[in-house]
Parts: sequence; C-alpha cells; structure tokens
Amino acid sequence: MGFNLVNITDVDEKNENLDFDGAIYLEWMDPRLAYEPEEFGMPGDWVAGDYSNTPTHIYLGDFAVKEIFQGWRPHVVIPNGIGNRITTNMAISIWPDGRVAYSESFYAKIEAPMDLRRFPFDSQRLEVFFHPFLYQRDEVVLVPDDRLARTWDQNLGIADWSRGQTTMSERPIEIAYFDESRSEISEFVVTVEIKRRPTHFLVSIVLPMILLVALTWCVFWMHNESIANRVNVTFIGILSVVAYYFVILDNVPEVSYLTLIDAFIISTFMILSAGVVILVVVDSLFDEHKAHLAERVDRICRWAFPLAYVLTTALLAIFFFRLY
Repeated sequence: MGFNLVNITDVDEKNENLDFDGAIYLEWMDPRLAYEPEEFGMPGDWVAGDYSNTPTHIYLGDFAVKEIFQGWRPHVVIPNGIGNRITTNMAISIWPDGRVAYSESFYAKIEAPMDLRRFPFDSQRLEVFFHPFLYQRDEVVLVPDDRLARTWDQNLGIADWSRGQTTMSERPIEIAYFDESRSEISEFVVTVEIKRRPTHFLVSIVLPMILLVALTWCVFWMHNESIANRVNVTFIGILSVVAYYFVILDNVPEVSYLTLIDAFIISTFMILSAGVVILVVVDSLFDEHKAHLAERVDRICRWAFPLAYVLTTALLAIFFFRLY
C-alpha cells in the first residue's frame, strides 16, 4: 500500500480536524486473474515482472471497478474519519501474471488530536489510519511500500501552515467487540507533519497587543494628572488585552493544559495589574508629601516595566520550548 497527500485544504485547530485530498495505491497478486498478453493487446513477448507500464487490461471509473470487475479487492476504511470519504476517481489495472493495482483518489476529513502547548509556534504530527474492512491480520496485511508513495511538491500546505514529511508505517492492533472478544487487524498509519507559520498571528494580534501594553506605560510620565486618569489609561489597556484574548480563544480548542499564548497573556495581565498597584503607591506618596520619592518610583518604572515584560516573555518561551 502507498499513500499520496495531494493537498491540505483546511486545518481546524478549534475542532482538531484536518481536511485533505489524497490518494491510495494498493497492489497484490491474484493468479486467478492471469491472462495471455495478446488477449488485451499487449505485446506477446511481455516479460513477467515488468510493471513499468500500465497494462491495457484496466477497469477505469466507479462503475467499472464496483460493477464490472469480478475479482477480489481489499476494502480499506479510515476509522478516524469524519463521515464518509468522497471518492473522486478509481481504477484497477491487471498485468498478465495476475498482479493487480488499485488506485483511488478521494477527499476526507479526519479527527486529528493536536498538541498546542507551543501555540503559535507549534508543529503537528497528524495521523491518518487505514484499516482493512472485515479482514483480520492473518488474512490481510497492509504493507507500506515506498515505491507506491507519491508526493506533489507544487502545493505544500495552506496559508498558515507549511507541510513537512509524510511517512507510512504498519502495526498490529486489537479490536474489541461488545461481547468482550478481540481480534487483531493490520493498521496502516500515515503521519503528516505540518508546521505553523506564525507571522500572520504575531503581526495581527500579538504585536498590536504589545504596543497597547507599552502605551499604558505613559502613565509613568503623567505626574500632574490625577490617579483616576492614570488608572483609566491602564484599565483601557487591560480591556484591550481581554478583547484580543477572546479573538485567540476563537482559534484554539478548549484544551486542559496551558499554552504558550495563554502564559503570555497571563503575564501581560500581571504586568498591567502591577502597574495599577504602582500607581496607587505613587499617589499615596504624593498624599504624604513625598513627591521626590514618588517621582523616583516613576523614573524607575519607566525602564523596569519594559525590562520585566521582555524578561518574562523570554523565560516563558525558553520554558515551553525546552519542556515541550
């Protein structure tokens, strides 16, 4: 068996789904279908084992494969598929010695759990499973064959993702039935590697949010303003960060673990909250007629807050990239 990932049409992180166009290739030997080359217009001197060219004995199209072809062929299903895969083309070719090749192109949607801890700098290894329908492993084994694998380099993914390596493997798995019995089947696994391109997310969401936070630090230059005006500026920044966080939540699933972007936003809230506390302290110093000390606190905060924000973000990035 071989697999071809033709095109990735959608990666839905919210629902952890992958939509793609693909193709499968199956080859097996069935001596019952052997024939003389001349019967189907092939050269009479055809050499057994020469499969370099497609034979003239071929069943092309859905009707020919399903209704006219009378031989045996394996049926494979995608157990982690959502709905039925939509077959667009299929064909069966038969060589004179009984070698059979089945080709099928299709569109499918699969459920693919994702690890989003590094979001938006994450890479994913998504798996597509193929099982032989009704056959146990002592009857049918789906053997990966790199010779049958294909690739189409003209389309390497969608806008936010770049496509990496696609690998094939086979393993035995157990299927449990309602009567508690078990059977072993052959599972063909296709692993699709994709990597997120974070540029759009960083430019459209993260960078504006950082600029909003930086603008709130102007309060440390507002000596003559009342504390109400200075706190209002900070709270506007907090509300803006909340709005951006809701935008982010629309794009990621409700996972049970903390992601990099979650930690970054929490640290942003903490920095803004610390700014409010500092403003209250500075106002108290002015009320106690300690203007010189209050102005000194403001001067320290002008560089301390940006430095703390940068260091906190760097430590979070190091932690998530080393741990995960």
